[in-house]
Amino acid sequence: MRLLDDPRLKAYIEEAVGDEGMRIAELLLSREEATDTQIAEELGEKPSHVRKVLYNLYEARVADYHKEKDKETGWLTFYWYLTPDHVEHALEMRRKRELDRLEERLRFESEHEFFVCPTGHERFDFATATETDFHCPEHGEMLDAFDNAKEIEAIHARIEALRAASARPEGA
Repeated sequence: MRLLDDPRLKAYIEEAVGDEGMRIAELLLSREEATDTQIAEELGEKPSHVRKVLYNLYEARVADYHKEKDKETGWLTFYWYLTPDHVEHALEMRRKRELDRLEERLRFESEHEFFVCPTGHERFDFATATETDFHCPEHGEMLDAFDNAKEIEAIHARIEALRAASARPEGA
């Protein structure tokens, strides 16, 4: 399977580096490697713009490079190529961070009572509500108890989806 046929990887690249990054990634996919000058000529872009996008691809762990020094001139030439294994690793690390964040949020939601302003729908935890004597600091309205069961259910669903995604074989 081609790298950019995987919707997860394609979405990651588009999110990380946008349309320009996707154009350059697709171009790099069609060859083993290319210089920034070659890419700029083929796409009709300025080399400085291409270098910036290549650096963004590098930062997103989508592309890497090796350099060669011309023995006569001393000039360095950078040869860029895609790194699908790095993208997979970056996606997995992102998934783990998201899972950690959601599990922390689930703990917070499960361990706290909440109150909401009937006018502005701003939500307060118990400690904050007691500081204002259960009145909205902005509207002065008495706070209502808030049932966060739907929020907890949504967090559980997202956690399960992330866990299921990591259990699926590649390309499934």
